[in-house]
Order: sequence, then structure tokens, then C-alpha cells
Amino acid sequence: MRLLTSLLAVFAATAGSSAAFDVSCNSNYASYYGQNSARNQQSLGEYCKDATEDLIVLAFMNGFPNIILNFANACETTFEGSTLLHCPNIASDIKYCQSKGKAVILSMGGASGAYGFSGDSDAIAFADTAWNMFFKGKSDKRPFDDAVLDGIDLDIEGGSGAGYPAFINQLRSHYASDPSKKYYIAAAPQCPYPDSYLGTTLNSAWFDMVYVQFYNNFCGLNAYPTWFNFADWDNWAKTKSLNKDVKVYIGAPGSPSAASSGYVDGATLTSIYNDVRSKYSSLGGIMTWDVSQARTSGIAKSIRAALDAGGTCKHDGGGSTTSSTSTSTSTTASTTTTSSSTSTPPYSTTSISTSTTSTSEPTSTTPASCPVSGAPCSGNQQGCNGQKFAICAGGSWYTGSCAPGTYCYMGGNTAMCDWSNGRPTDTCAVSGGASLSKRLDFNKVSLITRPNLRPKPMSAKSNRPTRVEFVAGDITDNKYSTVVKIQTNKNAFTGDWSFSFTLPEGQTVESTSRGAASINNNAVTIKSDPSSEDANNMAAIFKIVGTFKGTYALPETNSAVFSST
Repeated sequence: MRLLTSLLAVFAATAGSSAAFDVSCNSNYASYYGQNSARNQQSLGEYCKDATEDLIVLAFMNGFPNIILNFANACETTFEGSTLLHCPNIASDIKYCQSKGKAVILSMGGASGAYGFSGDSDAIAFADTAWNMFFKGKSDKRPFDDAVLDGIDLDIEGGSGAGYPAFINQLRSHYASDPSKKYYIAAAPQCPYPDSYLGTTLNSAWFDMVYVQFYNNFCGLNAYPTWFNFADWDNWAKTKSLNKDVKVYIGAPGSPSAASSGYVDGATLTSIYNDVRSKYSSLGGIMTWDVSQARTSGIAKSIRAALDAGGTCKHDGGGSTTSSTSTSTSTTASTTTTSSSTSTPPYSTTSISTSTTSTSEPTSTTPASCPVSGAPCSGNQQGCNGQKFAICAGGSWYTGSCAPGTYCYMGGNTAMCDWSNGRPTDTCAVSGGASLSKRLDFNKVSLITRPNLRPKPMSAKSNRPTRVEFVAGDITDNKYSTVVKIQTNKNAFTGDWSFSFTLPEGQTVESTSRGAASINNNAVTIKSDPSSEDANNMAAIFKIVGTFKGTYALPETNSAVFSST
């Protein structure tokens, strides 16, 4: 891998630069890189050899302001005497990708990690740190050496929203100090509008691109056209965003296994893209999670063809873009109606968009029972009924089902589908009434689980700095699932590993999604299958399923022991 990277770097230095990434296009293709989602992740440079993607998002910086980086098998080395990753191979590949006209940005956050700011001063200080470590500033430890990134992406899926506008404003002040290149700020909200974690930040800071995750939720691509809500995000771009030229991307899973719901094949995604392009001028292109999934499934090639066929910018085959003489038709959401479908409720897209983007407060009405399809409601209410979400339109509830394994929860006044993470799965809630905010402290919302969310350091037999986290999944009757997340912050571990912990009283383990489980009284050991594991790993995430008696509880993190050869 090092030889290949070196050759790519030499080529980058001698081949000259292709045309730079153009954020104004509606035919850009962004894809996330770094988490080895398909378990066959190549080097970053490999994906930049052709013109498929326009922008690569490195995933993730999943710890800040105390920086933790995780790029799975793409980077496994650290600075001497430190747990901070040092990635010279990625550094060379970043410069190679940029020489091919592609932008490379770093994503902060992700579905798991320890991140967030205590306030504005904390965020401002970290913006200075980020500039010095990843952009044109100076630091004694730069994970990508002298490579200069093109921007930052916020994929915030936990914690509070404190400090993010201040962080962006301070980082943009650094951007302005270097007129030699363009820098970007992006975000990756979930499709329910407004986003639970980024909603306020999106309205109060300047963003260039927003990669809306149209998957794992009721408004995903698989719900097109009935519940697919690009209209809401187009309306946000035109009426709420500080940057009225912000570009909104259609976020899609790269394969059926890349998300729990929302995957559509290439032909369907092309049809949706063409429909959105003809109606909404805020469209920026398509985003996929992740590049390894999209390349393996083949949908990446289909996406590139669709973008080139109808978008405002064309590719010359080497990564550069040229403006198209064709002009896409743009109309505002106020004149758009939902295309005909036998499953389409009797109202227009405008009605749904108005309901979910209205600045007025919903009428407060606490239901005597769960929201039921056809039952009366008022105003712009949204609600939840176990695994069903509900939207009030024309004075009546319309309901739909969340993806299998997910349940409806209220985030402020917005209904959204999410993993239960130990919360009740049969709760009734409506906006303006009793509601459950997304991923609150479990003590406040559930009696069936104990909070044990933050990863705690755990020493492996090899004294490798390792974190382990237990997260509650689905709880139904006496059945449970618990997600186990193991992450090393220094040296990679091999595919031959074992993980043991103490099972809470009254619980059994029936299966594990990774390796094989053995039980001795309440001592559980998960042993990997080396033949199905990567040779080197920075993390292992898997789910155990079983039964419990009495009160469900998470295993104690301090009982966990991890070892690898």
C-alpha cells in the first residue's frame, strides 16, 4: 500500500491540476470514506483514480475537542508517545485527489464517539486547533502532515448543540485569511426537518453544502414520493439558511447493507434525482454512505452517469468539470405537487412542506390516545404511535410505518424514526403534548435500562488503549438486543480477537452478529472468526440478542476484557 501511495503522490506532483471542485453545480457526487463499511475499503488514492466522485468526506473525527480520529484500515499509525493518528499515506492521497480536481473534507461526529463543546469559548478554541492541525495553520502534530483539507463536515448525532455556530464562524475567519483556495463547511442532517441536533446551527451559521440522510427514517428514498421530503430542505435553503445559495444533496445508502432502510437501486435513484433536479434549484447532487459500499454494489457508476446526463456540470473523464449549456428547470416548492401514486395521501407536497417548515408554533393538543390514521388533529402537529409516525394534514392524522427495527420518537416538535436504544417502543406522543426527545438520558425516559453510554477506557492484554461501549437496542417483551462497540485509539488489532464481559443477572445470550458466543454462568465470551475478519481493525461493532428477566440492564463496562493476537 505504501508503494502505491508513493507512486500516486509522484503522479500528482507531475500531472498538473484538473479543474477544481465547483460547489455551484447540481451534479456533484460526494461519498464518505474511512469506515470500511463494505469490508473491502481501498486506499483513498484508489478511489480518486477516475472521475466517479467529486468530493470525498473523510470519516471520522469522532472525538473532539479531545481529538480522536478513526479511519479503520486506512490509517493505523500514531505519533510517537501519543494516541493521535498520524496518516502519511492518507496525506499523500489527499494531495493526489486534489490534483484530480476533487475536494477532500473531514467529517466531525458520527453515530458513536465522545464529542461536543461546553460552550462558545470551547468551540472557538477548537476552531483554532482544527485550522492549525488540518488546514493552513501550524502544529507540531498534523495527522495529514502538510496536506491541506478543503473543509469540514458536521455529522452530529449526539450531545448538545452548544458552540457549533461559534466554531463555524471562527473557522470561517481562518478560511478568509487564505484567499489562495476555497474552503467549505458542510453538514449531514437526518431527513426529518428540522434536524434534532443541527437544526439551530443550520439556521444560524453559513453552510455551503448539506448532505441530507434520506435513509433510516420515514422520509427516506424508499418512501418516495409519499413521504420523501426534499421540498422541506429546499424550503429551508431558500428561507432559513444564511447562505441562500447553499446546496442540498440527496443522501443515499451505497448498497442494501449500508443502511437499515432507504436503499433504492440505480435506476430508481436516477429517477428521483431527475425529478428533484427539475423542481428544486437548491439541489447540489448526490451523497452516498459510503464509497466502499457504493463502488462494490455498482451504484456509484450509475450515479455518475445520471449526474453527467442531466446536471449542470459535465465530467471530462479525469475528474474535472465543465459547465453544461443545458439549464435545469427550477420551480419553488410552493408550486410543486406530489406525483400521482396509489399510496399518496390526498394532499400536495406543499401541504407537508408547510406543516413541517412553518415558523408558527403547532397547536398544542394532547391526545387522549395515540394518533391514529383518520382521527382528528389540529394545526401542524406531528406524532408517534409505537412504530408508526403521524403527520397532521387537513385536520386528520396520516400515519406511516418506520423501517423494521426502528421506532418513532419526538425530537422537539418533529417525529422521527430511530433505534430504540433502550427507550420504550410503545410510546404515544404528539407535538405540543407529551414527547420523548431523541436519545435523552435513559433514566428520564425509561425504567427498563440504566444509562451506560459513554465509552470507558479498557486495557487489553496487550496494553492497547481500547474503548468499549454497550448501547441498548430493541427491547420487546422479554427480548433484548445490545450493541457492542469496541474501538482502539492507537494500534490496530488483528482479526483473531476475543471479548468477554459479565452478563447482568437474569439475562441470556442467544446469538451474536459477529463471531461466536460461549457462556459460563453469567460470563460471556465472544470469539471472532478470523476467516471473516480483516487482517487489521480499528473497531469492532456487533449486536448480541437474548432474553432477560425482571429489569433490563446494560452490562457493566468495567467487566469487559478484550484481547487479540
